[in-house]
Amino acid sequence: QAILCLPRSFEYSQKNAVLVPVAALGVGGMLLYWLRSGRKIKTIDMGDGWWGSGERPLKGKEDTSIRPFRIETSDKEIEDLHRRLDNFRFTPHVEGAAFHYGFNSSYLRKVVAYWRNQFDWRKQVEVLNKYPHFLTTIEGIDIHFIHVKPPYVPHGRAVKPLLMVHGWPGSFYEFYKIIPLLTEPAKHGLNEGDVVFEVICPSIPGYGFSEAPHQKEFDSIATARIFHKLMSRLGFKEYYLQGGDWGSRVTTNMAQMLPQSVKGLHLNLVFIARQSLGRMICTMLGAYVPWLVGFSREDVRRFYPFIQKNVYNVLRESGYLHIQATKPDTAGCGLNDSPVGLAAYILEKFSTWTDKSFLYKDDGGLESKYSLDELLTNVMIYWVTSSIVSSMRYYKENFSKDPHLNAHNRVSVHVPTGIAAFPQEIVHVPRVWAKDVYKNVITYSYMPRGGHFAAFEEPKLLAQDIMQFVQKVEQL
Repeated sequence: QAILCLPRSFEYSQKNAVLVPVAALGVGGMLLYWLRSGRKIKTIDMGDGWWGSGERPLKGKEDTSIRPFRIETSDKEIEDLHRRLDNFRFTPHVEGAAFHYGFNSSYLRKVVAYWRNQFDWRKQVEVLNKYPHFLTTIEGIDIHFIHVKPPYVPHGRAVKPLLMVHGWPGSFYEFYKIIPLLTEPAKHGLNEGDVVFEVICPSIPGYGFSEAPHQKEFDSIATARIFHKLMSRLGFKEYYLQGGDWGSRVTTNMAQMLPQSVKGLHLNLVFIARQSLGRMICTMLGAYVPWLVGFSREDVRRFYPFIQKNVYNVLRESGYLHIQATKPDTAGCGLNDSPVGLAAYILEKFSTWTDKSFLYKDDGGLESKYSLDELLTNVMIYWVTSSIVSSMRYYKENFSKDPHLNAHNRVSVHVPTGIAAFPQEIVHVPRVWAKDVYKNVITYSYMPRGGHFAAFEEPKLLAQDIMQFVQKVEQL
């Protein structure tokens, strides 16, 4: 009987010899899948949209052509502007007002006089047209952008595509001083390794020469998707991104949406609005033992006194935001009708957002950082396109869905990230907090000077930081 059982025992051992490795392989495979799925990068769904007038056409493909575009003006346009400037109604300010009540009306008189009698819009149109402009239709609306390629590429240099996105109340014109530094670095004394850029600067839909969305709920996610489609249409599979203000949110969403297309993300403003008990404790301890919570000495200098810098100052500078996030069309219709009102509303931001101390100056310190021609050119982009209302709506579309602007912070950014922290920015975000969302911070620079409009105000500093960041990414 024992002899009869031997073949059966041998048969079982053969089965075990096969089954055990198979079972182990299956369990190992499941474990590997579990580990990989746990590490899978979460992304924002790209989705789709239609922002044209009426219903999306059922038949026919969208025109994907890229059309050359030129900015033009006319005698009629200039005469209408001059007539409105001539009818400016002056409101005297209180004594010692400086910029504490908003735009100082005595200085506004000077700006209006210059605008009416010396500012040459035709000349500035020529300046705007020095770079190639284009239009292309995406999701039912015309998207405006400039695309500047390097005129000369030295042997061995790699040309990197860089999409730069503006914010409010700026425009694509903010980048006109930084573009030559990025496309011709050697010519301007910037020899940062072997990197040369071709720069693409689109206008956010509803800003400047990009058509305004005709439908509700056009937010930063829709913008991010449209700009990805733009870069794909231009033939780019991988590219770098740069942004501040709304541009920071749009480019961050782009990195969260299609990380495989984004080689690197460079920001000069970080949105980290999420509050928690841990964050409150960190803030309290940071004033006394900064090293314990990961703050540097420079973080402490920029962050404290906390209430003054992060509550009072922010409340003072954010009144516009509440209006634009709730009833933009009401205030906007007055700005769209009055060039003087539009200039006061926009240029006040270029004062106190450039340097908080300019609040105490009668002229808002505006001409210490910019020329009146530069400032008024940006205002004119809003004026001639009647885009102030649609640009203000962007706040309502974003804040109505996400009042604290932190919904997207639940999706981490894993692409290489560079942060340029300018000392006069409206809010300061320490590196340790930025890493809550941006998991792969390659460079974090405490910039020596400059404020909110970095590319417009300190183009060389920003260009250097972008180049150093990209150089490090390319070496990874």
